[in-house]
Amino acid sequence: MKKTYNYIIAAAIILTSMLQLVSCKDSNNDWTTDPSVIQQRPPSSLTIEVDSATLDMSIQIGTIAKAAYYELQMSESPLTSNEDIPVEGTVYTINNITEDQFVDGKISIKRQNEYCEFKEDHTYYFRVRAIGQDGTISNWYTNGMLYSGDIGNAQTAKRMTENTYCMVETPSILWIDDSEIDPDALTTRWHETDYITVAKIRNETTNVEHDVSEATKDTDYTKVKVWYYKWEGLEVNKAYTFSLLDAAGNVIKTITQSTEYAPNMSLAHSILAWKKEDVIGAKGESKVVYDPDNYFSITFNEESAANSNYVGPSDNKKYYCQTPDKKVYISNYRVQVKNTNTLEVKVPESGRLYLYANGSPTTYEVSKFIGKDDDDNDQWERIQKVTVKKDDKTPIQDEGGSTRQCYKFAKLKLSGAVDGRYKIAPTASKSCYYYGFVFVPDDPNAGQE
Repeated sequence: MKKTYNYIIAAAIILTSMLQLVSCKDSNNDWTTDPSVIQQRPPSSLTIEVDSATLDMSIQIGTIAKAAYYELQMSESPLTSNEDIPVEGTVYTINNITEDQFVDGKISIKRQNEYCEFKEDHTYYFRVRAIGQDGTISNWYTNGMLYSGDIGNAQTAKRMTENTYCMVETPSILWIDDSEIDPDALTTRWHETDYITVAKIRNETTNVEHDVSEATKDTDYTKVKVWYYKWEGLEVNKAYTFSLLDAAGNVIKTITQSTEYAPNMSLAHSILAWKKEDVIGAKGESKVVYDPDNYFSITFNEESAANSNYVGPSDNKKYYCQTPDKKVYISNYRVQVKNTNTLEVKVPESGRLYLYANGSPTTYEVSKFIGKDDDDNDQWERIQKVTVKKDDKTPIQDEGGSTRQCYKFAKLKLSGAVDGRYKIAPTASKSCYYYGFVFVPDDPNAGQE
């Protein structure tokens, strides 16, 4: 009898819970459903890709059953999942996006469209919501991170808000890879685009000009056309300015970059090996690894997901990487830093941190720690952006004479942080594989004969 009594109580609790989802409209038992229960679910994902040659945007929306259509917003100002947070700039809205408009699950927005014109070297923000067949409207979806806007501290609120952005950065037409900065040479690269024609490349510092017919096509790029010209015979540790010109001599794009002193590898410290438990925990955990001399450390913060895909020596894998002095290094280790997880670096002095990595591609914002606010929260100042590209390799000859395709390093210039702390945060939800970290402090004797 006692067991039967317990079942009756449990059934009553379930029934009571179910009744809380409805409300009585009038005395004639005209029941209606609480609107909050049947609100349209938001899209499940939002992915934006940009075509480097055309600057057209390809947008993939994670569709939801019973959604009649979707509404997409874009802006050059941040858009969050919380519509109550004001937007400083212009917001462009595309209504009535239906699934029959998708091609291979995506819609395309041209560089020149009825809303705005996409420009090179810009950041654009997006969000999407679903409208149900019954007219209900979902919340905005950005990247799956939510922030309600209810934190009182302005600096903390700003940091939380930034975690909710869905954004894409259009590439610069002209750039110099950090892996191709040498003491006496710089390599300029540019996209061949559909909307502007490059005729010449000019070194503004030396007033030397070359026709683009003298440039070399980079065959490592298969989806877009990229050309490069290597400027040699430059002075060590000196800034140079370069411009792309059209046929009429108009400047299309200008950039400035400095040559550098060669890294003094006798001063280098490395984190090139780790155990699985050193780098992979559970969501919400942080894991810290040190170089053998306890000189510097890397903290793996697993904020959005647990890291994964550990590879160690017993797995018999080889990953060829480019060292700071542009030699071959073979790594037997790998870990996948997931989604929006961040890394934190702690170094005792200024220098350059080299990431042996392969991304999706993944663009990181590098920030230095500048102290605590009044509520004892960490405060950071952005100092650099760096992109880890997907399968970006360069041929290097190893000691045995064999040519190896090595992952190019990504380089971070670190200086001026309080307590030597720096944060590496992805600008979008992208995973990245890491094979090692090398820190080379600035050489106090560099440039001295």
